[in-house]
Amino acid sequence: MGKRKAEAAGLPARIEQQPASTSGTGPFVVYFPSRFEPNSGDTACEWQAYAHSERRNQYQLVARTKRQVDFVGTTASAEYSSALPCSYALGVFTRQGSSSSSSSSSGRLELMPAEGGKILRMEPRVRGEQYAPRDTVTAIEPGRLREANMRLVEEFGSQRRKRQLKAREAGKVEAAHVSAGGAVLGLIAGMGQAATMTKDEVIKTSLAHRNIPPHHPEATSAEEAYRADDLVPLSIRDSLEITKLFPAEDKPEYREQLKADGRFGAGYVLSRLAVLRTAGSQEQREERCRMLALLGHLLKLQTPRWGVLKSGAGGLEELAEKTKVAPSVLEGLLDLFYSEERGLEGAKYLLSKEKRSLMLGWILVLAVRLEQGCVLEPECLQALSDELKLRVLDVVARYRELGCVDIPVSASKAEGGRSRGYRISLMPQSAEPKTLADYFPALKLGGKKR
Repeated sequence: MGKRKAEAAGLPARIEQQPASTSGTGPFVVYFPSRFEPNSGDTACEWQAYAHSERRNQYQLVARTKRQVDFVGTTASAEYSSALPCSYALGVFTRQGSSSSSSSSSGRLELMPAEGGKILRMEPRVRGEQYAPRDTVTAIEPGRLREANMRLVEEFGSQRRKRQLKAREAGKVEAAHVSAGGAVLGLIAGMGQAATMTKDEVIKTSLAHRNIPPHHPEATSAEEAYRADDLVPLSIRDSLEITKLFPAEDKPEYREQLKADGRFGAGYVLSRLAVLRTAGSQEQREERCRMLALLGHLLKLQTPRWGVLKSGAGGLEELAEKTKVAPSVLEGLLDLFYSEERGLEGAKYLLSKEKRSLMLGWILVLAVRLEQGCVLEPECLQALSDELKLRVLDVVARYRELGCVDIPVSASKAEGGRSRGYRISLMPQSAEPKTLADYFPALKLGGKKR
C-alpha cells in the first residue's frame, strides 16, 4: 500500500507479515446460516472441539448455548470436503511504534491458516432430538436407480450437469455396445431371435455402437469423422492449460522444464509442438493446442499408476495436485472415463477395462487428428507407442478399429540396413468417395459349417 493511502486509512506505511507461532488444532472458521450471533448478549456460547479417534484431520465443532438449541459443524460434511477456489486464514494485526504519527510507525501481521483452509457450516441441533437417518428409508431397486437419478438431473440439474450425464451415458460400454470379435458374434443370435432382422441388418446395428471416441460414420473427411468439438468436451474446453503449453513452442529451456514436471506426459506431446506452426489461423492454433493439452493428460492418466484415484481429505483439489491436472479438467475427465465409488475414507475413482480401451482410442484419434493431413509418420507412431508402452503392431491394430489405414514403409538406418515401420492415415484420398463406415474393419463370421 502506498504511503498516502496508508495514512488515509489510518494504517502504517510498513507492515511486516509473518506466520503465527501456534501449535495444536485450529483455528476453526465458522458461519451460521441461521444468522445466529454467538457473541451478542445472552446468546453467548461455549465452544468445544472433538477429534476423530481413527481418522486424521476429521473434527466436530460444537457451539453450546444457554438455550435448548446447540450448533454443530463437522469437517466430514460434503460442503467442507468439496473443492473451493480459495482458502481462508485468520490474521492478527499489531501496531508498533508511535500511535500519533502513522508515518513513523510500523505494523506486524500474523497469519494462521484456518483448519483445512475452509469454513465450517454450523447447523442448529435441538437437544434430545435424533438426527441420524431413520430406518424407514425408501429402497430403490438397483435397476431403477439410474433411471431415478436421470429424472432428477433432467428436472433440477444444471445444463452442465445434464451434458455431463448424457456424455457419460453415451460413453458407457454395455453388452449391446461391444463391437469386437466374439462379443458381437454372441449378440447376433439373441438379436436375431428378438426381432425379425436379417444377418446383415443385425451386424450393421451391432457395429453402429462401438467402444471408440465420438465419431460420425457418414462423414467423408477426417475432420468431420472425428470432430474437434467432440474430442475436446465442452465441459473442459475452456479450462485446458494452453497458456502453459504455447510458450514451450519457442523456448527449449521451458520445454525441458515441462518435460521434467510431467504435466503433459512423458514427452510425446512436447515433441509435436511443431503442429501449431502449420495451423492457419489463431483459432486453429488454439484448437490444436487444446487437443495437445488433452492428449498429454490422457497419456498420463492411462498409465497403471492412475488406474485408481483416491481423493482423500483434500477432495478434488488434492487429487488434481497429485495428477497435475487442473481441477475443472480433472472433473470432466473423471465423469468421462472413471466410475465413482464413495466410502468412509472419501471418493474413489476406478478406470475399468472398457473405459481404459476407450481412453486409448481417444489418445490415438487425437494423435492422428493433430497431424498435417491427418497422417501419422512412422517415427511419430514409434514415439507414441513407446510412451503408451505398447508394441507398434498392437497400436496399428487399434488404429484399424478406428477406421484408419496403415501403410508399411521402410527407411535406411544410419548404421546400415533398413527399418520397417507404418504410416497411419485417417480417411486418405481415394478414387471413389468413401465414408468412415467404409473404413471400419468388417466383422469376420467364419466359413460355413459343413
